[in-house]
Amino acid sequence: TPTRPKPIEHEPLRLTAHKCRDREGQVQWTWRARLTGEDGKRKNVTLKHAETGSRWFGPKEKVAVRAAAAALLADGLPSSSRSESWEVRTLGDLLDLWVDHQRSRSDISPKTFDHYDLCARHLVGKLRDVLIDRVDGGTLEGYREARLREKASPRLVLQELKILAQLWRWGRQRDYVPLRDFPCVRVNIDPTKFVIEHRTPSVDEVAKVLGALDGESRLVVLLLATTGARVSEVCSLRRCDLDPRNGRLTLDGKTGTRLFPLPGHVAAKVLGRADGSEALLLDLPPHADQCVRSTLNRACKRAGVPRFTPHGLRRMVVDTMVRSGVEVATAAKLTGHSVEVMLRLYRQVSDEDRVLAVAAAKLGHFGQGGDVLQGPWPAKTGT
Repeated sequence: TPTRPKPIEHEPLRLTAHKCRDREGQVQWTWRARLTGEDGKRKNVTLKHAETGSRWFGPKEKVAVRAAAAALLADGLPSSSRSESWEVRTLGDLLDLWVDHQRSRSDISPKTFDHYDLCARHLVGKLRDVLIDRVDGGTLEGYREARLREKASPRLVLQELKILAQLWRWGRQRDYVPLRDFPCVRVNIDPTKFVIEHRTPSVDEVAKVLGALDGESRLVVLLLATTGARVSEVCSLRRCDLDPRNGRLTLDGKTGTRLFPLPGHVAAKVLGRADGSEALLLDLPPHADQCVRSTLNRACKRAGVPRFTPHGLRRMVVDTMVRSGVEVATAAKLTGHSVEVMLRLYRQVSDEDRVLAVAAAKLGHFGQGGDVLQGPWPAKTGT
């Protein structure tokens, strides 16, 4: 990965580089010019390449970056306290800026960006002309009802509204929207339809499912159940991601890259493929993510196990490590979480966990050696 270029001072602009990836996964750089206007508000503007008209620059193209900044200044951008190119009047304006910002981020995967982009297109289709100052609960309720009438999934509508709230917070940080809270709108979801999404299997259940699989299907589920990785991370593994010397696997997810030392018996099943090439480690069909989910559903049925998803395996790995006494920060590093997210969203506390915790802490036992204190107790007084 190329080193991030240092910021460039090009008075009155400060130019900063932001790493992102194109559709082929190649690292590119987009440069932004930051200026504090006469009204005291800070503005970001994406620079355009003078020759290609693209916003992408190579890591060593500082001359081209300065030329793009000079062209920006020549257009008279700093002469106005609020240039027309910065004007954010409607939700459509704000959505366009936000999508452009997400495209320039290096800490999200192309799949995550595609999800953001899809939700943004739905939002733009109905809310593009809504003035920022007119956004209220009624606006969002109207959007919700319109999307549900189109037979959109309630879960997708909820995701779109969450992204709109995220967009609003992003706009507040940049003084694009008023300093007021975003309206809260509920979307009713039938929980009985989505129990499978939140079910965490036991280790014994996973063993039965593995016994009902073979070939690449068994291997991909084994890697998911060993590493706790996201299904997209495992399906996109390349042969160069596995170090044949020590069996360490490099996983690349939306929180960045991380190393996972595979157990010996698991590493032995894939070490023969670690030839250092860019070829995929696993021989999977197109749209592998969905194929893995379907394969797992059928395997659960054959094994007589209640169904669970690949993400259920991720939660199982978190639970197994915590119950085994693995230090929380280490567990979070292995699965690519923050500690707070891992404990809040992935750690599933069972009734057995509660019983074992009480026993391990010897709650209710006092005195030397943990014995229960014995009487005699004072006689009860009163009528």
